[in-house]
Amino acid sequence: MNRSAAVSGLVVVFSLAFVGCSAANSSGGASAESSGDDGDDGGGGGDSTSGAPGDRSSSGAGGGSSSGGSSGSGSGGGSGASHADGGGGTTATVDGGAVMPSHGCGQGTSCTPADDLAPPASADGFQVVLKSGAVTIQPSSEAYYCYYKTIPGNAAIDVGAFQSWMSKGASHHFITYQATTASAADGTLQQCPGVAGKWVYATSVSGQIIELKMPDGVGLNMSAGTQLILNMHFANTSSKPLSPVVKLNVLYAKNVQYQAGTMVSFNAGIRVPAAGPTGPGTQTVSGRCTAPVGSKFFAITSHTHKHATVTDVNFVNGGQTQNVVHTTDWESPDVGLFYAPDFLQVKSTSDSFTYSCSYVNMTNQTVLVGETAATNEMCMAIGYYFPAGAASCN
Repeated sequence: MNRSAAVSGLVVVFSLAFVGCSAANSSGGASAESSGDDGDDGGGGGDSTSGAPGDRSSSGAGGGSSSGGSSGSGSGGGSGASHADGGGGTTATVDGGAVMPSHGCGQGTSCTPADDLAPPASADGFQVVLKSGAVTIQPSSEAYYCYYKTIPGNAAIDVGAFQSWMSKGASHHFITYQATTASAADGTLQQCPGVAGKWVYATSVSGQIIELKMPDGVGLNMSAGTQLILNMHFANTSSKPLSPVVKLNVLYAKNVQYQAGTMVSFNAGIRVPAAGPTGPGTQTVSGRCTAPVGSKFFAITSHTHKHATVTDVNFVNGGQTQNVVHTTDWESPDVGLFYAPDFLQVKSTSDSFTYSCSYVNMTNQTVLVGETAATNEMCMAIGYYFPAGAASCN
């Protein structure tokens, strides 16, 4: 269903974002309104990369070459990041002995508890803001909104990091897509009938600054005129109306040598039977992904809904299987992190990634694949790598 919603209060501050989703039961909203810098959003951001997971150099074999685009100076916005190790406290020692986390959080490379996200300086990036009051989510309801924004300026850019912040309780997920074709007029904010685009960033954690930082020398190129789609899935489980706030910083990469790529699976075989006299319904679905030889993965994570009990992603190399993601918390999944010089490298055409998601259904209804967090499920493995190339999943 494509029910346009009038929404005011969406402010673009040197900003851009993209995300996609299908529509669901929702409420609130009105016509889109975009403007320049808004005084409510604070001044230029400070250095938000002080807590980044070490020096992630892009040196070493890889076979990619850089593409055009402007390179900004540094990263901005938000407070300094302190890294949370979501994978049990294990660390990796690389780059001359520096100790770095082997697991990220919030589907990103780091998480920082925060009450807000400052915009970056204009030379460093831009920010997109969904202000309080732009949409209203009624109690015990869900809503899917998409904001369509053409990247500012007349030149190509290379993205080196994404940072996002959502007010507490604001969202089940927040995804950014790069549109493959122009989907709506620039500045449109509406309830989503579905999105066609390239996945570039996502999180499901609110009340924290979530950052996905690419290795040094790696960027995600976006040509001039690229449209971003910011997709927001709101789920209000409280007894009062919710007016969520969402912010996204897009930070420019410097000295780009390699372009980043994404590997994203979507398993359509989910059909978890209803609970019966003998107990809950259960199901495990699985699949396999491949990426070009020479691909170097720096972050891998997953995405499911609340019926999921265990999610795993494994790297199969030379006949050996290495677990890289193990998640028992569907709202804050594990994120495997990998560093220079080798990262997690695909060395042969026989190398692959396998993934699986297990579900327990306590309800009296069959659970199918779909967007609604309350009644549907997903099973997604998500990987970020360089140099860019065609990855595939089944």
